[in-house]
Amino acid sequence: MISKTAENYLCAIYSLMNEKGFARPKDLTQILEVSSASVTEMLQKLDRQQLINYEKRGSVTLTEKGEELASHSWLRHDTFRKLLVLAGVSPEKAYLEASRIKHNLSDESVTKLLSLVELLENHGGSNAR
Repeated sequence: MISKTAENYLCAIYSLMNEKGFARPKDLTQILEVSSASVTEMLQKLDRQQLINYEKRGSVTLTEKGEELASHSWLRHDTFRKLLVLAGVSPEKAYLEASRIKHNLSDESVTKLLSLVELLENHGGSNAR
């Protein structure tokens, strides 16, 4: 089991890799609103746990194990992010709030909320994508 903070980092790396094809420590400081020292410390920890591949001042990639954890976490995160955007929360705030919410509900509840988000998106709420 990994910490909530580590899960948030994996999720952010996963998101950046899907969006840009790569993730850099500088991007993580901006997305997660943390210091570069905090990012470096966590990246070293995740590298030791073999969840990422990291070289100081280089890009960050997920290992197979890291990607598996990150994709599950991202589904939870993205469900809450979309729901918050549909409710009128700004995309930036929704991203940060989703990082906090995703840890506190069961998989069953997340699955039900995902169905609700998909229903809302299919009936006029497309701005959450």
